[in-house]
Order: sequence, then structure tokens, then C-alpha cells
Amino acid sequence: MDTTALVNGAAGRPTAPVTPDVDRQEVKRLAQQFEAMLLTQMMREMRRSMLDDEESQGLGQDALVDTGDIAFGDSLSKGGGFGFTSQMLDAFERQADAISATVNGGSSAAPAGLKAPVDAAQRISSAFGWRRDPLSGAEKFHAGVDIAVAYGRDVKAAAEGVVAFAGNQNGYGGTVIIDHGAGRQTRYAHLSDSLVRTGDRVTEGQVVGKSGNSGRSTGPHLHFEMLVNGQAVDPLKGAV
Repeated sequence: MDTTALVNGAAGRPTAPVTPDVDRQEVKRLAQQFEAMLLTQMMREMRRSMLDDEESQGLGQDALVDTGDIAFGDSLSKGGGFGFTSQMLDAFERQADAISATVNGGSSAAPAGLKAPVDAAQRISSAFGWRRDPLSGAEKFHAGVDIAVAYGRDVKAAAEGVVAFAGNQNGYGGTVIIDHGAGRQTRYAHLSDSLVRTGDRVTEGQVVGKSGNSGRSTGPHLHFEMLVNGQAVDPLKGAV
């Protein structure tokens, strides 16, 4: 099955995966917000340590001071702050470079010929990358893709390998992890049933479980991940 079988729904609308540039901008935005919050809190504590209670009181003064602190902290963060944002971006870029080197020509390339884990065209309900968590509403990195599929449908091994895990995992619910060798694994989560056991050898296309709604889930779907040396990579880029 080609990649379009995963990304096109009934209406034929493609859902593009999040790009590295979008990921980088999201990391920068979140890091700046956190740094601004820290700077604001630091200024509040410094003011409290220098002023008496009587000096800090006044009609509307506290609200004005808080507003000024927040604006000043935001401005400082966007202007460079104390380096937290740049450190976060550096760490993000090092991780992205390591993944890119591994996937594109490294010693442990992504699995060649990775197949779709479900039959027929299915809609991607949530792509790989940063997103707003459907349960908490917070910005959170999504390490795989969510494939909209009805409850109880066959979930198949994307490539041959050995079952590294079959059971329940926190948040993932019913889960099967298949090791394909050379540091490469695929994860199939929110299953209603697992049809393999840890240690089983499976072939490409073998049914390993049934789709479901277990774990931290808002409805029946398959959460599908691809891991290279423990790092999550976009599984759509490895599908054929």
C-alpha cells in the first residue's frame, strides 16, 4: 500500500505530517513562554525582597505591576533572555540531526518497505509532531500517527520481526511492539486485543492485534509509531 492510502480519507483530503520547521517554531514558542514566566517570577521575588509590604500596596498598583512584569518578562525572553530558549533549540536541532543521520544513510536506516498496518484507505486523525492534546488541551509532542479505523479491525505487522512487547502500557493501552533489528521498532497501540506474545516471530502483514479504544484514547483508532534507536520518527516517511 502506498503512503496515500494512509493520508487520504473518504473525502480524499490529505493530512500532511508536521515538518521539522514547524516543530522548531513550536519548540521556540513554548521555550520563550516558559522563559518569560521564569523571568516574570524572578522579578516579582526581587521586588518583594527589596520593598516593605506598605510600599508595595496601593489601589490597583499590584495589578499594574504584575502586568508590567509579564510584559517585561516576555520582552526579555524574545530578546534573548538568559539563554534558555537557545539551549532548547540547540537540543532540538541536535536530536533532529541525529534522527536525520540515522534515517538517511546511517548505519540503522528506517525499515525499507514498511507497509501500512491497516487495510484500505484510512484517514489520519492526528499527524506526527506537536499538537494540542485532545484530552488535556496542552501542547504536546505526538510520537506517532493516529489512524481512524473502526473497533476490532485487523492490525498487521508493518515488517517482519520479533515481538518485543505485547500487553498493556501506561497511556497506550493494549500495545504490541515489534523489533525489526538494527535498532528499528514499530509500536501499535490502543488495541482491543493482542494476537501475539512477547518473543513471537512475525512476518510482514501478519495480523498482530485488533484495533480498539484502550488506554488514553478518545475513540477507536490505531496509534502507530516507528522508532529508530529509541527515537520516534514520522512513520509516514517510512511507509510505501
